[in-house]
Amino acid sequence: MAESKHSCIGQTFCDRICFWGETEPDTPAFIFRSKNGRYVLSRGDVLDLSSRFAFRLTELGVQPGDVVCIALPNCPERIIVDFGVHLAGAVTMNGQILSSDGQDIIESMCKSKCKMLVADPDQENGAWSICKQRFQVVSDSKHASVIKSKDVPSLVHLANCRTRKPESEFLTSLPSNTFISRSRKSSDIASIFATSGSTGYSKLVQHTHKALLLIAHRLRAITGISGKEDVSFTTAPLGWIGGFPAYFLYSGSPTVMIDDAVGGEADMLRFVWNIICDENVSFGGFASFQLIGILRRRDLWESAGKKLKKVLTGGQPLKKDCLEAIGHLTDSILNFYASTEIGAMGVVDLNESSKHDFKENMTGYPVQGVEIRVVDSELNEADGETRGEIIVRSETLTDGYIGDTGNMASFLTDGWFRMDDVGYVDAKGLLSVEGRSSDAIMHGAYILYPTWLEEKLDKCPGVEQLFIVPVPDKVLHQEICACVKRNDGSQSSEEDILNFAKAAITVNIPSTMNVVPKYVVFFETFPVTKTLKLNRKELAKLARERLQL
Repeated sequence: MAESKHSCIGQTFCDRICFWGETEPDTPAFIFRSKNGRYVLSRGDVLDLSSRFAFRLTELGVQPGDVVCIALPNCPERIIVDFGVHLAGAVTMNGQILSSDGQDIIESMCKSKCKMLVADPDQENGAWSICKQRFQVVSDSKHASVIKSKDVPSLVHLANCRTRKPESEFLTSLPSNTFISRSRKSSDIASIFATSGSTGYSKLVQHTHKALLLIAHRLRAITGISGKEDVSFTTAPLGWIGGFPAYFLYSGSPTVMIDDAVGGEADMLRFVWNIICDENVSFGGFASFQLIGILRRRDLWESAGKKLKKVLTGGQPLKKDCLEAIGHLTDSILNFYASTEIGAMGVVDLNESSKHDFKENMTGYPVQGVEIRVVDSELNEADGETRGEIIVRSETLTDGYIGDTGNMASFLTDGWFRMDDVGYVDAKGLLSVEGRSSDAIMHGAYILYPTWLEEKLDKCPGVEQLFIVPVPDKVLHQEICACVKRNDGSQSSEEDILNFAKAAITVNIPSTMNVVPKYVVFFETFPVTKTLKLNRKELAKLARERLQL
C-alpha cells in the first residue's frame, strides 16, 4: 500500500510511524541479520516498542524539541530508539564518534545543546566507554543516569541501551505504557545529521520533517521502491542521511540490514550475498568498492541464480568496473549525486542498453525538483562544458548548520548552495563531478578534511612536519597519503607513523570509514607557492609520482 506525495504533506515522522504501525501491522518493516541469526521488527513492533520507549523518555523529562544524541550502531534497538525519540516529539542527532578521545561527539552535543545521550554502557570502545571520564554521574538507575559535564552543560541524562544478544535487555525491559506526541509540526526540526566529512570538521545539518519526507518521496520516485514487495538492503549507518529509513517511512517497504551490535561472519562478502539471496532482496544499496568486491568473488554469485533489480550507489563518481555487475548481479545501477544538506540531487540509471553511455566522473541528471548549475569564480553560469563550481537549489536544502556560522558562506542569498565540488554539464544535461574545490579528500563514500588528521598525527615522535594529500585509488576514488618530513636524526619508519595513526583514531570505526593513511611518503622539503604557503596540489602530484599511481 503506497501513497502519493500529497498524502504526506503536512505530516511528521510520528504520523508515518503510526500510519504504518496500524496498516498491516504484521508486515516486516526491518530485518536484521547477524552471525547469530535473524531478527524481524514488524510494522506493529516498530510502533509498539517505539511508543513504549517514548514513554520512558517523557518520564525522564524529555520535552518536545529537545535534542537526543543516539550513539548506537545499526541494530533493532537503534530503530526503536530513533523512532521513540520522534514519538516523544524530540529531535534525533547521530552520535558518531571517530576520535579516540571522543572530542567529536562532545563538540556535536555541545553545539546542539543536547539533553540526553543514548548509548550502550557495555559496548567496548563505544561512546560511553570513551567519553565517561568527561561526565560526572550524579545518580544512577537501571535504565538511565543523571549526569553532568562542563564540556556539555546542557546534558542531563544518559539513557542505557544494552544491545547484547541474545539477551536484548533494552527491548525486553521497555515499560508497558506508551506515549505518542502530537505536538510537532512538519516545519519543525526532525533530525540532525553530521556531514560525511566526519573527522573533526563534521558539520551538523538540521532537517525538518517536511524536508526529509520530501527526500523520501523523491527516492521512491527514482528507485521505484513503493510497497511491501520491494525489499531493500543497505549497509549505510542509520544516523547518516544515506541510511535514513526513507523507504519504510514513505512506502512501508521492508529494509534489510546487518546487526552491527553483533556483527556478521568472517567472510563478509559471502555473508552479504547470502542475505541478498535469503531475503529475496530486489534493491541493494552498496558503495562502489563493496559492489566491486562482490563482483570479483564469482564463487558467491555465479551459481546462485540471484539478480537484483537495481543496485543503488553513490557518494563518489561511479567506477567503470562497476558496470560488469549489470547482467550478472543486477539489471541496472542507479548512481546518486547526493549530500547531507540536500539529499538526492542527481541520478543516472545504467542498464544493459545504456551502460555504453558511461563516462568517467559521471554523476547524473538533476532529480525532479532540483536545479543544478556550474558557475565560474564570479558565480556566473559557465558556458558549454566549461569546468566550474557546482551550485544546487532545492526545497530540501537545510536551513543551516548548528553552532557553525563560519560555514554559512556556502548558502547563497537566492536559495543556491555551494557544493564545494568542481565539474561540468554536457550538452545532454549530464553532470560530471571531477573533485572537490577545497582540500577535502573523497575517500569512498566519505569526505575527509585533511587538517584534522594532520593535527592528530602532528605529535608523532620523530616527525617535524606532516601533511595529508589524496592519491588516486581505483576503488575508493582517492586514498589517503601522509607526506612526512622527519626531524633531523630521526629514524621513524612508515610502520611507526601508521601505528601512531591507528592509536590516535578510535578502534571501533567501521572499515569503510577508516581514515588511517594507506601510504607514507618521506620528503626532505615540501613544495610551496610564491607566497611561501604549502602547495598541496604540487605535493599531491609528487606523492603520486613517488608511488607510481
